[in-house]
Amino acid sequence: MATIREYETAKGKRFEVGYTKPDGRTTRKRGFRSKRDANVWSAANIVAMNRPTYRTQSDLSQKLGPFIDEFLARRATLAATTVANRAAVAGKWITPYWSDTSLEALTKKSVRAWVESIHAAGAGAQTIQKAHQILGGVLEDCVEQGLLTGNPARGVKLPTVVTREHGYLSAPQVAHLLDEAQERDRMLIAFLAFSGLRFGEAAALTFADLDFANNVVHVRKSATEVRGELVLGPPKNGKARQVPGVPQVMEPLQRRSAGRDAHGLVFTAPEGGMLRLSTWRRRVFAPAVQRAIASWPASDFARGTAVQHFPKLTPHDLRHTAASLGVSAGATVPLVQSMLGHAKPSITLDVYTGLFPADFDPLVAKLEDLASTSGIANRL
Repeated sequence: MATIREYETAKGKRFEVGYTKPDGRTTRKRGFRSKRDANVWSAANIVAMNRPTYRTQSDLSQKLGPFIDEFLARRATLAATTVANRAAVAGKWITPYWSDTSLEALTKKSVRAWVESIHAAGAGAQTIQKAHQILGGVLEDCVEQGLLTGNPARGVKLPTVVTREHGYLSAPQVAHLLDEAQERDRMLIAFLAFSGLRFGEAAALTFADLDFANNVVHVRKSATEVRGELVLGPPKNGKARQVPGVPQVMEPLQRRSAGRDAHGLVFTAPEGGMLRLSTWRRRVFAPAVQRAIASWPASDFARGTAVQHFPKLTPHDLRHTAASLGVSAGATVPLVQSMLGHAKPSITLDVYTGLFPADFDPLVAKLEDLASTSGIANRL
């Protein structure tokens, strides 16, 4: 129940409204010039307090920092790399900008201004999208807790990520890359190019994962580097899978397995232990690619065939190469999906739609029949 009281100020008579908030605490609103104004405000406030969306000033004055920390502390369903990436992005692009901001100051306009500011500070489009996703998650928590009536990050336009074209190698180009790699490194390059495994999945393989009798590779684990430490976990989508092994690669791996511990790593660093992608890319793969690019035209001319461009590659492009070689060999979308471990066929199509040729012949034949029976040609 509200009470209205008159009081004196240096500027004359004023009125205040005393009332009890939904949490049981009493407070007051002062400064009304007339009793009528106080009554009007009090009536509107009673209606507002009975709405589910009612927020007190103390609710809205809370800072966003603790909500950011709470969001980042959730790890149960996330991969170690996701946790680390979230923390890195938030630490640089979210916490410094938002931790001292009150909930009442959060608007779509302020989120747009933040996007512009981090873009000006050097954040790329992909980083901005990741940061916006994290901020949106934090604000969605506030909505679910009843502290915000809507998510001001929703609907804010973001820079478009320009995706790099995949690098695909033909089988002869894979052979050429092997020629330019050191002998001890050729096996892993060939394995990645024909199996489609992610680097971390290959690094975690043991000889027990290789079924030489049936030319099958069992993908059960993946190794990921997180803040300088290698962490073993499940494959990316959390599911183990089986991948066909090419005999030309599996046979030398079988010879390598002779006398080895079944639980020993298939591919190891020169000094032993598990391979690190960052080190392998820098010391092994990048130099081999550079040599392959430099020598490719000369070796092609020597064979008397037309020169084909040798693309710049990342290790992940060997996975794309496996998809390309698989499609060239007649693999369907479900087969490529299974080989690469994509959660859904739509992901395979989104990434590799250009590799699957469109078979227009049946459609053209039906359209030809329709055009013929309608006498279209006679009218042209």
